[in-house]
Amino acid sequence: MSTIKKQGIQNAIITYLGVAIGFISLMFIQPNLLKPEELGLTRILIAAASLLSTILPLGISSITTRFFPFFRNEDKNHHGYFGFMMLFPLLGTIVCAILIYCFKNVIVHQYIDQSPMFTYYFDLLLPLATIMGVNMALNAYSASLFKTTIISFLEGILSRIVFIILIVIYYYEWITLSQFIYLFVFSYLLQTIWMCVYLFVVDKPSLKIDKAYFKGVGLNKLLSYGLFLTLTNVASLSLKHLDAILIGKYWDLSYVGVFAVAAYIALIIEIPLNSLERISHSKVAQGFANNDIESIKKIYYQSVKYLMLIGGILLVGIICNVQELLGLLPEEYHVGVNVTIISCCAAFLNVSTGINTSIIFNSSKYVYGTVLLVVLMILALVLNVWLIPMYGMIGAALATGALAVLYNVTKFVMILIFFKMQPYDWSSLKIVLVILVAFLANYFLPSLHNAIYSMILKTGVISTVYIGLAYLLNIAPEFHKYIPFHKEK
Repeated sequence: MSTIKKQGIQNAIITYLGVAIGFISLMFIQPNLLKPEELGLTRILIAAASLLSTILPLGISSITTRFFPFFRNEDKNHHGYFGFMMLFPLLGTIVCAILIYCFKNVIVHQYIDQSPMFTYYFDLLLPLATIMGVNMALNAYSASLFKTTIISFLEGILSRIVFIILIVIYYYEWITLSQFIYLFVFSYLLQTIWMCVYLFVVDKPSLKIDKAYFKGVGLNKLLSYGLFLTLTNVASLSLKHLDAILIGKYWDLSYVGVFAVAAYIALIIEIPLNSLERISHSKVAQGFANNDIESIKKIYYQSVKYLMLIGGILLVGIICNVQELLGLLPEEYHVGVNVTIISCCAAFLNVSTGINTSIIFNSSKYVYGTVLLVVLMILALVLNVWLIPMYGMIGAALATGALAVLYNVTKFVMILIFFKMQPYDWSSLKIVLVILVAFLANYFLPSLHNAIYSMILKTGVISTVYIGLAYLLNIAPEFHKYIPFHKEK
């Protein structure tokens, strides 16, 4: 657990710093310096390219996470695994190019009325998806080396700072909208360049593939797993991005921009989970490779408790302040309150179930996880197509919430049946009690006219009640030694 704790803390610090930058950017800079439709354009490009980029690496990210432990050997340059890995994005780019340009006219026809700006920049999808796909492969390789801090820095800090600079330059009309969008795509290429330089410095990977060793491990096993997990990744990313993509089909791009801001606030709750998963994926894969089920069980149990505890205070703090927070933005964004509340509840459910995804997809039961995701992808399409035309952004949020419940409950049952692991205990009930009391405390607080003062008051009272109750109920006694006034009994 020492490696997980160390890198988990480093990732959390970098990630929260990145989120602070991203929060300021998406909550204040982008809504005020970009028009809602321009903001929506960047969001729908990212959503569509992200979905396409899951196909492009042809499952090599999943192969790396699962099977790299069998190739790990610094003296032999990991048997040329890096060179083997980079073949996949190359082939995947060709596959995606065929898919995109075969169906280009059909796709453009779906968006030409409501989102003409998206169709104008449609040809940027392939280069952006290619860059994202290569980044996914490089990030998986770095994570398998237990080098995850650099990933958090590049994705969480560097990319966001560069984007803010581009927005400011565009706002002052030093560049045109087209130049802004092209530079926006190029900013993702910077991550690729940085990651390549980093990996060749710390690992010195070889492009020469040890074919004999790959045959010994079982090349067909790797390829079948990767192609199968490609379907998994497509289904998984569909659950995250399908809503924004379909809002752009039924409503204009300004709604995509408003939805992006409202839903982004809820993502803050999932930051601890994302930070932990970057290192836990590799550790869980290593545990299964070594048949060390006890270490996996320990990580699973602790992840649930700590993520529930952290996610709970974020849930209460955001929901209690969302009215004032969105009130600080231009009027178009005020309608996003209910989207944020629904999205927050879904995000809390995701974090409160711990690293269940890592356990399922790094085990021999990954097939069941893939089937589940495919079913959910179909449900996501049906729910969004049904709800978005009628209820707009609220419909997208409701679809996401319903899918989060179904997904996490099913994963819990699968792990309970397959691995006899059930991570909830009395501390879980205590955390739920603390959350309810914190919400109740907010109910009795006075409403101030000044939004900033109101948020400061609510945050201060809620934090005091939440942390105080968590301490009194002895939910996480292992951290009490870090409290200045605490005395060991």
